[in-house]
Amino acid sequence: MFIDNQREYHHTEKNKKQKPILEEIEGSPPKAGPPRAEKKINIRSKISRVKLLKYLPYVLSKKERGVLILLLLAIVISFFFLGVRYYKGLTQEVPRHGGYFTEGTVGQPKLVNPILCQTNDVDMDLSMLIYSGLIKYNSSGELIPDLAEGYEISEDGKNYIFHLRRNIKWHDDFKLTADDVIFTVELIKNPEYKSPLYPNFQGVAIEKVDDFTLKFVLDEPFSPFLYEQTIFGILPKHIWENVLPENFALAEYNLRPIGTGPYQFEEYKKDKQGNINSYVLVLNENYHLDKPFLEKITFLFFEDEADLIQAFQDKEITGVSYIPAEYKKDLEKEGINFYSVSLPKFYALFFNQPKNEHLKNKEVRKALAYAIDKQEIIDKALNGQAVPAHTPILPGFLGHNPEIKKYEYNQKRALELLNKAGWKDTDEEGNRLKEGQPLEIIITSVDQPPFPQVLDIIKEAWENIGIKVHIKLYDPAKLQVEYIKPRNYEVLLYGELMMHDPDPWPFWHSSQRLDPGLNLTSFKDEAVDDLLGEARHTLDQDERAKKYLHFQNILAEEIPAIFLYSPTYLYGVDKKIKGIKLDRITFPSDRFAEINMWYVKTKRAWK
Repeated sequence: MFIDNQREYHHTEKNKKQKPILEEIEGSPPKAGPPRAEKKINIRSKISRVKLLKYLPYVLSKKERGVLILLLLAIVISFFFLGVRYYKGLTQEVPRHGGYFTEGTVGQPKLVNPILCQTNDVDMDLSMLIYSGLIKYNSSGELIPDLAEGYEISEDGKNYIFHLRRNIKWHDDFKLTADDVIFTVELIKNPEYKSPLYPNFQGVAIEKVDDFTLKFVLDEPFSPFLYEQTIFGILPKHIWENVLPENFALAEYNLRPIGTGPYQFEEYKKDKQGNINSYVLVLNENYHLDKPFLEKITFLFFEDEADLIQAFQDKEITGVSYIPAEYKKDLEKEGINFYSVSLPKFYALFFNQPKNEHLKNKEVRKALAYAIDKQEIIDKALNGQAVPAHTPILPGFLGHNPEIKKYEYNQKRALELLNKAGWKDTDEEGNRLKEGQPLEIIITSVDQPPFPQVLDIIKEAWENIGIKVHIKLYDPAKLQVEYIKPRNYEVLLYGELMMHDPDPWPFWHSSQRLDPGLNLTSFKDEAVDDLLGEARHTLDQDERAKKYLHFQNILAEEIPAIFLYSPTYLYGVDKKIKGIKLDRITFPSDRFAEINMWYVKTKRAWK
């Protein structure tokens, strides 16, 4: 009995505890009134409907279930895209390391050596990637530090002190010091090593200040001196110091180079005939500047442009080192980006007046200039890959004169000038006569495209004003030895390269009229000599520019040459290679000036 009562007591107490809990869940206090009861019913209804959802698939028809699934899927997808959009809004695509680049080029590597490579574009391309200089130009033509972290110039412009970075290692892990720089410069200055840069360092001494500081001492101020430091890389003394001058160009290191550049040599492959088919460079993990994104660069070599273009079409390569204008249309549908850059080079007709008495008359020279339609030459002979030139200092360079007197095509004016010069009569063939003698001119040039095509247009233009024209074409070697060196020509169609610094002294000073000088005309003018001499010895760039403006005005009036056109360099790269920026280059190898910015692979990063 006692036990039963005890059980009843516990059961009663338990019910008392559970009842308030149930009432609380149902939303009703112990003393429920009508409003509370209504609320309890509503809540119970909601709970019931939620529980009933699991039975929904059994209640809905097959069609209704399909619509429901589509609605749910649409909601999920919407949330997914909203998330992606939100993520993309807060992040951006940036380059990441990895990826390969394969470029095709015409030619062969021979001397991948920074003090010998200047005569071969392929060697210059490879040297640009493997070696580093004291300073360099970026893709916008701005001077920036490289091996040197800074430099100082004395007030008199005769002393240049360079401070080297202290963390630079050669590709074989040796440390770079001032001894390497001094060693390289001394090799250039030694004629036994036959460097094309030999003339650039005459009158220049180099001294070691400490292991990471060196000083150049000049005989006299030379404004383009900094530019001279950008056109060659530094050689490792520990590799080359025991190579004799007679073996220098034969050394194995000319094809298996060791430098400090962004890429280092890995391997090359030859065919059975001894031709190098491929040349592989890999990323230099210890590079002292911003490390490139591309892991590997491979060069493939071809015999001619046709094979090169075909290789791109066959997806063997992702870059074409140079695209002749006639092949551009063949590549336009191949997923390629074209980079067209004006080269600091001009082509002109250089007058050698002592070889033809008629050319001594200024009015005749002006008539010859007015008779030529430069745009016709560019359109027909160069497929549009050039711009007209009117002066030896091109646009974008220090001292360029945009208001220079231009000899635009004007056949009527040309005829007036010939009449003024006394060439009024004509023979049965329409040739201009003076005292019974015809006005006759011989033009000499290189027997390779586009020069024959250019000369055909010029010949026709001059014949249209009554001039008898003869054209003589020779292979480059013969032209150089038998005609240019002895100045054995009347009119020469030829090109001149300006470099980064526009110093015209080598091309126009009267002291350079004879070989090995580069003045291809017989032009001699004391005012011009003074202007060019003073300009290259002043460090004040504004003063230099003023002297160059005056110099150009004299040339425009005296017309010792007819400036025709400045060619453009057309480079092609597969669209998957990004980050390429080409604003201005001097040599084709300058396309790699900012190779560290090129990339293939990307990743997302927070803004």
